[in-house]
Amino acid sequence: MGKKITMKEIAAITGTSVSTVSKALNQSPEISESTRRRIIEIARANHYHFDRMENVLPEEKQRIVGFLVPDVSNPYFARLWRGVEDIARAHDYSVVACHTGEDPELEVEQLARIQRLDVAGLLAVPIREENYRNIHIPFLFLSRCSAAANSISYVINNDFRGAYLAAKYFLENGKQTVFFLSGPENISVASTRTQGIQTAFREKNLPFPKSHIFYDNLKFKDGHRSLERILKTYRPPFGVFCSSDIVAIGALSAARSCGYKIPEEISIVGYDDIENDQYLDYPLTTIAQADYQIGSHGMKMLVEIISSKEPYRQINQIMFEPEIIIRKT
Repeated sequence: MGKKITMKEIAAITGTSVSTVSKALNQSPEISESTRRRIIEIARANHYHFDRMENVLPEEKQRIVGFLVPDVSNPYFARLWRGVEDIARAHDYSVVACHTGEDPELEVEQLARIQRLDVAGLLAVPIREENYRNIHIPFLFLSRCSAAANSISYVINNDFRGAYLAAKYFLENGKQTVFFLSGPENISVASTRTQGIQTAFREKNLPFPKSHIFYDNLKFKDGHRSLERILKTYRPPFGVFCSSDIVAIGALSAARSCGYKIPEEISIVGYDDIENDQYLDYPLTTIAQADYQIGSHGMKMLVEIISSKEPYRQINQIMFEPEIIIRKT
């Protein structure tokens, strides 16, 4: 590939000024559509480096969808994204992914950025669902959605059922004290999974204290630190239900470093069934959910919504059922 073209060279080729080229590449309304199109085509043909996703032609914008995801380093979200990408590619769509970091304020910023791109639609793993009230493009939620959001399209896992299965497993194996290492309190799955645990305990006429919920567990280090906090106050035997397998692996590491027997003294159940679980020294018992399928079905659904004559009236909802994978923890 030869030397990349500069704005000055583009101006010379198109017979315009550098100022006009700059405005065209940044979508200024001062530049006519025909001039902007000609400048962008020359820039592309000569390998000009575009810094902004806005520099695409109108018909191409209709083949782009946005995707808001909390953490692509988490294997669960990576698999979700893979499902989205595979179906998007099959339908000739490109995906623009934005990281939200479980931060509702960053989520607002990323939503504004995505809408400025004039994408055809949006997929989102929401943090704060209210942030989506004024979205003016077709969208749907993946993986998370509160029970109250009955007018929103979504593809989710039955998180109530998943937590219920985990709690029932602990109780059937003699662990009447259980701790829940939850994610952020404000996300929908935190309350849904808490309700699942409470239901399993209620069936056995046992309380599940709110003090047994530890929020904001997202990373390996969070699971490790939370279990150390628990061990300062409580002594085994007990069970630990974790918001993700990454958090569960951190809790497992802390339990082993303190010399406790797994699962006799501390039993641990994760959530997601990521690929590495079965290859650990202590293969992780976990709740399996359909990560790839949630992403792929979500993208298929979004394509259908975009293609609909009344996209804002079309509500589609899918819920996948989880299962417990019993291993060694």
